[in-house]
Amino acid sequence: MTAAPLSGITVIDCSRVLAGPYCGVLLSHLGADVIKVEGARGDESRTWPPHKGDIGATFIGLNANKRSIAVDLKADDGAQIIRDLARTSDVLIENFKTGDMERFGLGYLAMHRINPRLVYTSIAAFGRQGPKAGDLGYEALVQAYSGVLAVTGEPDGNPVRCGVSFLDMATGVMAALATVSALYRREATGQGGRVDTSLLETSMGLQTNLLASFVQHGIVPTRLGTAHPQVVPYQVYKTRDGYIFIATGNQNLFERFCRAIGREDMISDPRFSDNAMRVRHRDACVSLICQTVEEWDTLPLTDVLRDHGVPFSPVNDLESLMKDGQVDALGVMATGHDPAYGRFQIPGLPFTLSEHSRAYTGTAPRLGEHTIDVLKSLGYDDARIQTLLQNKVIQIPQIPDQRHYKIPDKAPEK
Repeated sequence: MTAAPLSGITVIDCSRVLAGPYCGVLLSHLGADVIKVEGARGDESRTWPPHKGDIGATFIGLNANKRSIAVDLKADDGAQIIRDLARTSDVLIENFKTGDMERFGLGYLAMHRINPRLVYTSIAAFGRQGPKAGDLGYEALVQAYSGVLAVTGEPDGNPVRCGVSFLDMATGVMAALATVSALYRREATGQGGRVDTSLLETSMGLQTNLLASFVQHGIVPTRLGTAHPQVVPYQVYKTRDGYIFIATGNQNLFERFCRAIGREDMISDPRFSDNAMRVRHRDACVSLICQTVEEWDTLPLTDVLRDHGVPFSPVNDLESLMKDGQVDALGVMATGHDPAYGRFQIPGLPFTLSEHSRAYTGTAPRLGEHTIDVLKSLGYDDARIQTLLQNKVIQIPQIPDQRHYKIPDKAPEK
């Protein structure tokens, strides 16, 4: 295997919770050295259960391989640590409220003056400009604002939050893609630059098919449960003993499906002659299929669908998914070791690269675990570190290799 694609790249991760940390952990899986910057209380996701000992499973998943420094960015000396790091780093990730990094003296322009090669990746909820630029935002709020809740849920039910924080996580992917693109451009220009993305922009991109239909044709999508707005039939069906998703994504599959369940009459029905007609007569088409499918038990139905080449899936929960074998075959789960958890698994890279192993190397850091190491790498001496500790600009955990540092009764003489 060759060196990891981002080997030698240093990332300052000033983000927290989901989108920014997921961007950072993807870069770490690609070989970057990611230094996570946290305040005295740590990333909020450190408090999210379940926990073992002093660390939570979610935090491990989003912060594997990283190093942690605990720094008060509101303090001038704390902001100076980030400026010192930026001089020799390649990327800075932040998802603070709009204007906060500028107040700390750590905005893009300030960082660019320090290091023109730095890629400054900024993640917001609603974007960094416009009337909502200053608004606080969370996944569910942006799902509501961007129209996702309006199309999620049953037709006669309430709007439903998607159970997966897909906007946060997909924004992390978008941010990682943009960051790597900026690093690639830097190879030609010698300049870093600013990367801006947001949950709202991600949501717009992920709704391309719906937005294109709305902008060009004025079609406002509505809630359809598990059904597809543009393909019929394509949804979950209730069987006699459970549920199954059947995906008849084209005319050939629709006809195979009809033969599989003994409804060849639907093939010749003019209302269902092609997908556009089936969308127009959605209720009639789906009603006939539901009446038929609910007379089947799930297992015999899956057998006949498989025999006819019709795509289907059981409605898995995570327990049944992980027992199925397909995830194992892809090798997407990375294995690590943690002092509290022992052996554990988290999702690694959601793709493979030839000549690069997906191997997982380290657990998530304890709060401030690497503060001393990082400061010493910047040339900070013991006296300066002790002053920062006493003034509560930094903090360190009580781990064996750092116990010789203590907060003194007073700051050392300068």
